[in-house]
Amino acid sequence: MKPIFAKVLEGLENNVFETRKINRPYFSTEFHFHKECQITYIVESEGRRIIGDNLDTFESDELTFIGSNLPHVWHNDRRDASPLHNASSLSLFFDPERLLHICQSLFNTKSMEEFIALSKQGLLFYGQTKQQLKTLLQEMVDANDFQKTIYLFRLIEILINTKEYKLLSSSSYVNTYVSKDNDVIDRIFRHVFNNYQNEITLDEVAQIANLTKTAFCRYFRSRTQKTFIQFVNEVRVSQACKLIASNQEQITNIAYACGFNSISNFNKIFKSIKGETPSEYKNKLYTGINLNIPSISQFNSIAY
Repeated sequence: MKPIFAKVLEGLENNVFETRKINRPYFSTEFHFHKECQITYIVESEGRRIIGDNLDTFESDELTFIGSNLPHVWHNDRRDASPLHNASSLSLFFDPERLLHICQSLFNTKSMEEFIALSKQGLLFYGQTKQQLKTLLQEMVDANDFQKTIYLFRLIEILINTKEYKLLSSSSYVNTYVSKDNDVIDRIFRHVFNNYQNEITLDEVAQIANLTKTAFCRYFRSRTQKTFIQFVNEVRVSQACKLIASNQEQITNIAYACGFNSISNFNKIFKSIKGETPSEYKNKLYTGINLNIPSISQFNSIAY
């Protein structure tokens, strides 16, 4: 999916920041990027998200921070849309250059500048930090402008001091997208999202892109910094992780449900991406061993 450049504060040239509340049957934005930093709390939804070169599933109660010009998208399958399942989120956007310019006359901005630089990898928050940021966003979207400004500085104070986050995109990732052919990789990504459980051939995706197989492979890698096969495997493994977390299926059944043709191939690819086998991943998920987040068994005791 090739991202398009978006102008978040267009028409609001005098604004340093803006809040948005989304409530739709499904998230409908294209893969895109913008100069504004963005913090987003998923109130209700689940699906797949791409942030930089990171691909993973997302679900309700997730909170992320996306740095300036970092491509991203949250994707829902429209076939799952129903009156009982909404796509709802709260977001804050701010222009980092304008905000830093204002803050430099008020206090030392070194920590703030370091965080903004770090955020170009994208961050996923957890623990007490997520709870604090979530509460501020919920209060901020309905506040008046003066109150919103106060909330903004409280939020920034938390961001520059917390260690409760996971970096998402790799440190070597560089946004290499250009403005032409904006929808080509978008169509390819959506094709994979909707068909990962089946065999996906280079012939069919090359046809979607209107390229030869050789040209397609070169095109895809130059845009995403990974091979097409690697991307398909990441989609399948991310779905497998979601199913493992639900603890409703045997690992063998999960392998075939996610498009792998053998359990040995599944184990090999899963370990190459996650650094551990599916069984090891499941054991850690449910015991909290070596994880910086609460185990599944602890979630019921946490007040959201």
